Amino acid sequence: MAAVQAPAPHRATAPGRLRTVVVAAAVITLLAAVGLAVTSGEEKRPGPLFVALPTAPPVTVVPSESSQAAAPEERPARPATSRVRDVVPPSRTPAGNSVRTPSATPAVVLPVVGRELGLEPVGERGRRVRHRDFVARIDPVGPGSRELDRADSRFTARAGRGDAACLSFESFNYPGYFLRSRQSALRLERADGSRGYDADATFCAIPAASGGFVLRSRSAPDRYVTERDAVLSLNRVPPGAAQAFVTRPPL
Repeated sequence: MAAVQAPAPHRATAPGRLRTVVVAAAVITLLAAVGLAVTSGEEKRPGPLFVALPTAPPVTVVPSESSQAAAPEERPARPATSRVRDVVPPSRTPAGNSVRTPSATPAVVLPVVGRELGLEPVGERGRRVRHRDFVARIDPVGPGSRELDRADSRFTARAGRGDAACLSFESFNYPGYFLRSRQSALRLERADGSRGYDADATFCAIPAASGGFVLRSRSAPDRYVTERDAVLSLNRVPPGAAQAFVTRPPL
């Protein structure tokens, strides 16, 4: 029995398959190169590169004390109308000359017709015009004085007997008796209805710079009531030299 020989391997198939693989790889490489070239031609610049950096914790900046002190305080802007000065500047005067601003004249309270009052010399609190032995004078009279002295210092202001625009002073404890001038002396005498008496018993109250008022005679317009040694009389003096009075509540 003849021996059966194994068939010899076919060697021609291996080179052909290898060649096919090589050709396919070459084609794929060529296509990849062509695609890469086309892609690189269309793109003008490469895309941005993103780099991830590690995050840091936030830091709070605290201003120093010096910077806080140096910061200017915010103030609201003034409106345009506030440019007017609060104080009116004085008018321009030549160099070396000072301008005196006159002080406000104190309010003068004149006697009111029909009202009882006391007459006090300006700056002499505690003294009053009164009559004593029918002579007009200025004496210390106060709430603690005798009743007679307090009554002698009370008068009622009346419309002037010789001029209704002026005043006459009637005694409180001697009704019908008025202060009048007789030979320059001021006395308390009873009204007799004569024209001479009415003129002598009339006085015009003139406001004084001291804040009070002075009394000018109606019968002798150039004479004012003055005081000497506590006694009142009429004298020819300027108004500033006359005795000034203020009204006080009666005692």
